[in-house]
Amino acid sequence: MDFTKEKEIIDKYVDIKDSGAGEDLMLELIENHFIPQNRFEEARSWKSAIKDKALKSKADELLKSAIKNSRVAPISRIPQNDDWTDESPAAAAHQSDDQQYHYDRTVSYSNAVKMMLDDIDDVRVCRNEWITFMARHAYEGGLDKMGAEFDTLAMALSDYIEFILLPGNFFSDDVNTTPAHAKGTTVEEAYDSRPEMITYLAANASPVLKSTFWLNFFCRTGVNGAVEEVIVTEDYLVFVPKKKTGWNAGKLSTVPTSSITSISVGSEYHTEYQGITSYSQSFWTLTFVTDQYQQFTRWLYLGKNEAEMNQNRPQLGQTMERLAEHFELTEGDSFQSSGGYTTSIGFGFWV
Repeated sequence: MDFTKEKEIIDKYVDIKDSGAGEDLMLELIENHFIPQNRFEEARSWKSAIKDKALKSKADELLKSAIKNSRVAPISRIPQNDDWTDESPAAAAHQSDDQQYHYDRTVSYSNAVKMMLDDIDDVRVCRNEWITFMARHAYEGGLDKMGAEFDTLAMALSDYIEFILLPGNFFSDDVNTTPAHAKGTTVEEAYDSRPEMITYLAANASPVLKSTFWLNFFCRTGVNGAVEEVIVTEDYLVFVPKKKTGWNAGKLSTVPTSSITSISVGSEYHTEYQGITSYSQSFWTLTFVTDQYQQFTRWLYLGKNEAEMNQNRPQLGQTMERLAEHFELTEGDSFQSSGGYTTSIGFGFWV
């Protein structure tokens, strides 16, 4: 896909738009570039930015006709779709024709690195330009070779801007909350407000429901691993996967509480490289050691910076205190680790 002419038109439009001119160039982009390349999301966004009624009407007619006669990839989008949170933002993109995968991964990555946050004031005014700019760099940066369609990337970035960036609704699956604090209550009673969890446990580990609830917390199976909810009871330590049903659902695991001899508490500082950029995260690690020579290690997310860590430490500290009421906590190891890859050209951090 050659963007040379398109870039020239956009550059010309940016130079004159502050004077109130350039809407004819917007229509030219829609008619001669976006629509012929099935880039309907951008066509909609740029059409919405046109003020001239005649030009907007023309763009609307062109878009409706093109969509009627074209194949549109069936993608579940935000806000109906929340499965994008299951897609790791740190994992490298893999080759796939599944546009839902590319949509979910692009939203997940944008959310994780807070894409365009530093330019949010300009995005509010010129979101159509930012959608095209960022989608083009993602596409040229290597996602085209991974099977992503341009329109898919534009949809993901458009929805990220609309539902996450502008309202400030950044998603974090590293929340540490407890459904109940009172001792003596059963798991079934503690999860009264979450009937879907009761149904899941009834089908997969029914004895857990009658066990006395101690505490719960959220963790990861690795620095880039899946999210789990850990339920600690008088009788069982239960690792509940975030994705419980459907394709690639996680596996529930239970360990007798009486078999836990100690919990080793350590830390890990992890840097993930994404082409020319990187981000670092800090974790506490919990290793549950059993009398059967088994070990189960889980990662508790601390944060990417001082502010996040200071926000998360009090809750995590309470979790440690409550674990210490029932288990022996020992000092574990501290690690520094890294992952991802680096590149010296282009926008390879997308792949």
